[in-house]
Amino acid sequence: MKKYFIALLVCIACSLSVHAQVSEAVVEFNKAKRTVKSMEVADAPEVVEQAIKNKMLKSGYKAKTSKGWMEFKDVDDRNITGERSDLYIKVERKSRKDKETSLVYFFASKPDDQATPVPFESNMLSGDGFYSNIVSYTVAERLERDIQAQEDIIKKAQKKYDDLVKDQASLEKKIKGLQDDLEDNKKKQESQVRDVESQRKILDQLLSKRNSQ
Repeated sequence: MKKYFIALLVCIACSLSVHAQVSEAVVEFNKAKRTVKSMEVADAPEVVEQAIKNKMLKSGYKAKTSKGWMEFKDVDDRNITGERSDLYIKVERKSRKDKETSLVYFFASKPDDQATPVPFESNMLSGDGFYSNIVSYTVAERLERDIQAQEDIIKKAQKKYDDLVKDQASLEKKIKGLQDDLEDNKKKQESQVRDVESQRKILDQLLSKRNSQ
């Protein structure tokens, strides 16, 4: 059921993400200005970045991070690129005030040729296979994080309940002990009353002797 729910949300996101607007942006890469592709994603940078890493890792490509850029070397997957290439991606928050919106910058180059960026209009990056799905990757990652967070909340709540149950057992044991002590105290009081009465009788006898003399 959980997997079905995730798949459903991802499918919805995919239908929306196809229309994700991709534009040009000028950013600094290796101390040089470069025109790259960019898009806006409605989630925090750490979520978007992890979503991309997870997706790429499933496709067999592990990110190497350098100065804020994720580098995926020698990508040869037609669902991601139109031809074999190196893929560079950077995710950052949109602004200081808008921490829950990310800007994603990315470009592809010929393998091991960072200095020669592929023209913006190039089909090296497969739109339907890569950047159009960044939103859906993010939705899936956010859902997994929300599920994990909720599971953690439930675990904490369950632990608190379990601790209260243990405390109850401990308190009941203490109460039982106090009840036993109370019952024992009552018996001792009864015994002590009898002893007091016995001692008073002895005193009365002694006083009676004194008065008879």
